[in-house]
Order: sequence, then C-alpha cells, then structure tokens
Amino acid sequence: MGSRRNNLIVLGLVVVLIGVAAYFIFIRQPVADATRLGLDLKGGVSANLRGFQENGSEVTREEMEQASQVIRQRVDSLGVTEPEIQLQGQDQLVVNIPGVTDTERAVELIGRTAQLGFYEVLATAGGQPVPAEEVKGVKEDLRAELEGDPAFEEGKTKILFEETPSPQGGGTVVAGYILPEKPAVRGNALDSATRAQDQSGFLEVQMTFTREGGDQFGDLSQQIVDNALANGTPGQGQLAVVLDEDVVSAPRIEQAIYGGQVSINNPGAGGLPEAEAQELEIVLQTGALPVNMEVLSVTTIGPTLGADSLRSGLLAALVGFGLVLVFLAAIYRVLGLVADLALLVYVFLLWGLIVAIPITMTLPGIAGIVLSIGVAADANVVIFERIKEEIRRGKSPRTAVTLGYGKGFKAILDGNLTTLITAFILFALSSGSVRGFAVLLAMGVVLSMFTAVAVTRALLGVVSGRGFGLSAGTMGVSKKSIAAASARGAESEGAR
Repeated sequence: MGSRRNNLIVLGLVVVLIGVAAYFIFIRQPVADATRLGLDLKGGVSANLRGFQENGSEVTREEMEQASQVIRQRVDSLGVTEPEIQLQGQDQLVVNIPGVTDTERAVELIGRTAQLGFYEVLATAGGQPVPAEEVKGVKEDLRAELEGDPAFEEGKTKILFEETPSPQGGGTVVAGYILPEKPAVRGNALDSATRAQDQSGFLEVQMTFTREGGDQFGDLSQQIVDNALANGTPGQGQLAVVLDEDVVSAPRIEQAIYGGQVSINNPGAGGLPEAEAQELEIVLQTGALPVNMEVLSVTTIGPTLGADSLRSGLLAALVGFGLVLVFLAAIYRVLGLVADLALLVYVFLLWGLIVAIPITMTLPGIAGIVLSIGVAADANVVIFERIKEEIRRGKSPRTAVTLGYGKGFKAILDGNLTTLITAFILFALSSGSVRGFAVLLAMGVVLSMFTAVAVTRALLGVVSGRGFGLSAGTMGVSKKSIAAASARGAESEGAR
C-alpha cells in the first residue's frame, strides 16, 4: 500500500508541475512570445568593438569589464532581451543583439563614449538648412570661416558642429561653434537624466546635477550672461551641450541657472526628435564608457535567415526525438511506451523551465536539449536492460521492476554525474552560445534523472499494480532468451 501511495504522490506532483509549466508557456503570455530566441534564431546584429585610450595608454581588463556593463545597460534600455556581451582578449568586446532592426542606431549607441561637456559659445556661424548631400562641404566652409574669427585661438579653442533636421523639412540645419578646449562642466557632475515634455508639449531631456555640479553650472551660466552683457548683446549668450565632440544643443542663456535643474531642448525645431531624445536619455543615464570604442566589424543576421535556422533546428530535434520514441517502443514494448510518456513529460517540463527562468534559445542550446533527450533515453535503457535480466532469471515482472531500478540506479547516477561535470567545465571555461549549450545540457540531465527514475518507476508501479497483466513478452523478453538463461543457470549449478 505504501509503495502504491508513493507512486500516486509522484504522479500527482508531475501533474502539478505540468500545470505550472503550461501556465508559463501558454497563459502568462502569448505562446509565440514565451520562448526567447537568440541572435542566430531571431536575427539581429553582432558588433566587434575595440577599446582604446586617446593618450595611447594600455586599456585594462577592468576598464573593458566596466564598459561591457555600461553597454549591457544601454542595450537593455532599448528593450532588447538577452544581449550577449563577451570580452575577447585584453581590449575587445563582441556584442550580439537579437531582434534589432535599426542596425546603425544600435551600433552607434553601444559604441558611443558619452563624454558630456558644457561650454560657453565664443562664436558661431551657419545655422541654415542645407541638403543632406551638401552637409560635409558646408561644414568645411564653416570651419574655414570660424578659423578666421578673432575668437579662435589654436590650442585654446576648438570648432565643433551641430546637425539638426530642418523644422520645415527637406534638409539639415548645420551650425558651427567656437568653444574653449576644455569644458567648464563635465558629465560626471550629472546625477540623472529623463525624457519629458515642456509646457508646449515639446520633447526635451531634463537633467539633474549633483550639488557641486549644480554650483558649477550656475557659475558657467552666470559667466555667459555677464560676457553677453559686456559685448552689448544681453540675453544672447549661448551654452553648448557637447556629447562626444558633437554639439547636441546650443540654447541661449538669458539668466544664471542655479539649483541643478537643466533641460536640453530645441523648441525652434518643435522639440527634440523622439529617437534623439531616447538615445540621449539612455546614454546620459548609463554614464560614460571608461574607454573610447572603435567598431571593428558589424555582422547582420536577417530575420528570414534566423527563421530558417530555427525551422531547421526544430525539425532536427523533432526527428531525433521521434526516432528515440519509436526505438524505445519497438525494443521494450510496454516498458518503452511508459518511457515514451515519461520523455514527453520531460520535454514539456524542460520547455517550462526554459520559459520560466528564462533562458535564451540558440542553435547550440537546441543541440544541448537533443543531447539531454538522449541522456534521458539512455537512463531508461540501462534500467530496462536490468529489468529484462531479472525476468530471464525467472523473476516476476513486478519483482523485476523493483530489482532493475535498484541495480540500475548507480550506473545512471555515475553516468549523469560525469555529464554534469562536463557541462560545468564547459560553462566555466567558455562564453556565449557554448555556455547556453552547457546550461541546457545540465538542466536536461538533472530533469532526466527525475523523469527516468521517479516518473517512469511510478508509472510502471501503477501499471503493474492495477493488474494490466505485464508479461515477459510485453516487456520485450522472448521465451527463447528465458530458456537460454535457464539453461546457463542449470549448467552453472551442475558445474558446482
């Protein structure tokens, strides 16, 4: 009675686990969105970046690790799930971003150094809309004009440009600025940055400075106001907000701004464009990269190619799984059918774990699942061969099941432990998709132990205990093999 009750308890637990897995897969979200897909299955972009310092000093591994964390935050802010970022060598990063459609923007965002600075504008030129194909030539002309301005001093000032879409459309407004060589306020004085709308409904980015940064910005704005008054142009002084040597905005400063609350906006153009505001917010929130980044290569995987890879991978997995089910049923008859049912439970529970954790699926991950299915089938084979051995020795099916599990468990445990050790070594010494393979293999091995030992045994216990009439033939043991085993036993007894 106790054994029967234990079997029912195990099967009841399995039913509960199946219900939980079904919730995560089908109910919590649309089933099409339940499983996260990696770059090779969903498509996206892979970028190889190299870190360097402007002064030529060597980039440290610690700096590259910090850079990888900043880049991860930026990619997460784009709404992309599970970016894969791995360090290669001393100064290189590989960034895989699945599901990205705007490749250029993504690469520009992750590689942007985000060195923010605030300057007083010493002189300006341009500001007229020009066609996109003429922007480069106009900038060269503006540089030549500004280099002849009295405010320009080689080594003490520099010339930077601002490019914004024309408010009337059909062109780009290009303006050049003479700025001091060094910023009056740096980005490390910034505490936070958020997108918002001003009173006119225009999009802007609101910045909050630290206490010290707020005082520095207040002094800079006061200096701009005073110099404009001294030049006879009160209220016309300009502040340049510079991000990575590009002028993001150059608003006029009519009065000193203390208190640490500053907004970057462009009301003349109807506010900041949505994409620009989002990018600016992300870069300012996540902070500056500790090193400069150079994009070495960009590889794009289209969604069509990713879908083909997914289709091929799933087809291979399903064919392999189907062949395993047919093999078990053909060789072990009733035992094989019970094992097939347990394997179906195993696959469903593994899918539920992948969705619940969640784990990003890649082609190597699918390979890990297929291999773990083989491990699960192998555990059943070891036990079933032990059961068949006991039946050939004349044991009843019910007794053979008990003895088979008792004798086969140690072999299963040893085999699965060696597989787990291999998976742990792979996880510790590798990176990227190989780690995904190792994780899914380890999960599959542990879950296969549960289904092969506990679930299959409970199912066989219920089948044998309900009077389904298990016999040697229905368990894949022929009468000929039983007779041969009996003859060998008799010969052994005679020899003694």
